[in-house]
Amino acid sequence: MTEARADARKFDFIIVGGGTAACVLANRLTEHSSWRVLMLEAGPQPLSPWIKMPLAMGKLFTHPTLNWGFYTEAEPRLNNRPIFWPRGRVLGGSSSINGSAYVRGQAEDYEGWRRLGNLGWGWSDVLPYFHKLERREDLPPQSRNPAGMLNVKYPTYVHPITRAFIEASLRAGLPASSDLNGTVSEGVSLMPNTVRDGVRQSAVEAYLRPALHRKNLAVETSALGRRIIFEGRRAIGVEYERAGAVERALATCEVILSAGSIGSPQVLMLSGVGPGAHLREHGIPVISDLPGVGENLHDHPYTTCTYRTAPEDSLNLQLKGLRVGWHALNYYLARRGPLTNGASQATALARALPDTPCPDLQIVFRPMSHVFDPSGKIAPDPVPRITGGVAYVRPKSRGRLLLKSSDPREAPRLVANYLSVASDEEGLLAGVKLVRRIFRTEPLVSHSLAEDAPGDGCRTDDDLRDYLHRATNTFCHPSGTCKMGHDRMAVVDDELRVRGLRSLRVIDASIMPALPSAGPAPAVFMIAEKGADLIKGGERPAAVRAAGEASALTRL
Repeated sequence: MTEARADARKFDFIIVGGGTAACVLANRLTEHSSWRVLMLEAGPQPLSPWIKMPLAMGKLFTHPTLNWGFYTEAEPRLNNRPIFWPRGRVLGGSSSINGSAYVRGQAEDYEGWRRLGNLGWGWSDVLPYFHKLERREDLPPQSRNPAGMLNVKYPTYVHPITRAFIEASLRAGLPASSDLNGTVSEGVSLMPNTVRDGVRQSAVEAYLRPALHRKNLAVETSALGRRIIFEGRRAIGVEYERAGAVERALATCEVILSAGSIGSPQVLMLSGVGPGAHLREHGIPVISDLPGVGENLHDHPYTTCTYRTAPEDSLNLQLKGLRVGWHALNYYLARRGPLTNGASQATALARALPDTPCPDLQIVFRPMSHVFDPSGKIAPDPVPRITGGVAYVRPKSRGRLLLKSSDPREAPRLVANYLSVASDEEGLLAGVKLVRRIFRTEPLVSHSLAEDAPGDGCRTDDDLRDYLHRATNTFCHPSGTCKMGHDRMAVVDDELRVRGLRSLRVIDASIMPALPSAGPAPAVFMIAEKGADLIKGGERPAAVRAAGEASALTRL
């Protein structure tokens, strides 16, 4: 590796990361034609054909170059298993490899952020940003926002067994939902997906590609952020590695970390911002002793129940051999068929117990299942099966991220602490019982030949707890490692500025004090839209907006 060049280029803003939030920021900030913006992404361009095909996420889940392929430490409550954490290492980040699900969560999620003292982050504050970013094809035409950047719609291909799951859920006592992204975010429905004309709507497609023609935007891929350059306590640039050389770029206005819940705290620590004693252990000079960097790491614990079916009731055999060739041809010629679907065709937000104040479970239904081949890659299950997955979406368990070394190319140490708080395990246990009740209800039960997991041998709560320890996994939603707040462990304030430092913000999933009660992708789009407004100074007091100055939201 060569030494850093002295002839550093200058920009107004440097965005470290090229994932969901970064793509939104690149678009919105370059709307100011005089602002020069540099985006740095560690991974490559999203050229793989699997990225555009929504159901091909299985090909990307363990991809050797498009995925960071992180692992947690051995998890004590999960039989000391390390848990694989897929994260996108490609332009678009995890939006280029995920299951394309789009459920905002509930008003209570964001009201919880506001109760922690984060002014401007309650439900009434963030809802205009959701409305701004979404182009809702799942709504009647008169209710859609034609200026929305991100396409949201229901699946166009729905397997009959999915309809049976929805009907069984209703008969099992779940309410029907006409819009899980609407006023009442509870019940069962088809899964809203970020798909347009059969193509995955990653953050690249929705936000970055429309801005690439702008002369004030520079995007560099295969550019690994090494550290932030400080002048005193002010961030003035970024040092990064590209093509074997160390480069430097300077920012006249701000450096923005959007490298995700793993990358952003790691870059902060490598730059001397984080728990001082830990940084000194790795020989890193301390710029700012911020103990909360890397703390508050949490994820939705998730497990699955699988059921054997007749061949026609599962997509498994359709995704192998000549059949999958036919579906691929149908996809490429007409953008039709099962390959246009995201990971799940239906979902439900439900309550673990009847007296739970608001939904704390997310159930997902897939008319298929998968196995891992000997090399560790996802492969179609040779047995016809269907899957009911469940996540406990209000976890209290918290872990941490720590450096293993001062080498930016070495993955950090990830401690998730799954199920370390008893209520998380009890909630997930209740979720498995609910999934089983649904699958034992008509019309679904008539299509289920056998329960293969947890299996009929799991009859008592102790049996099911043992299953949870063996089978609980990630819902692929690690978040919270640079949390927003005002307590001692907060990393950013409610304007997403790193505490005690100047010209440095974090804008991505790491700032969430607590995960939304569904996948965090919609919230990340929202956070970036709001973050761009904060940078632009485009925020308006609620009273002014209510008086009619809402045009600020549509003008940007």
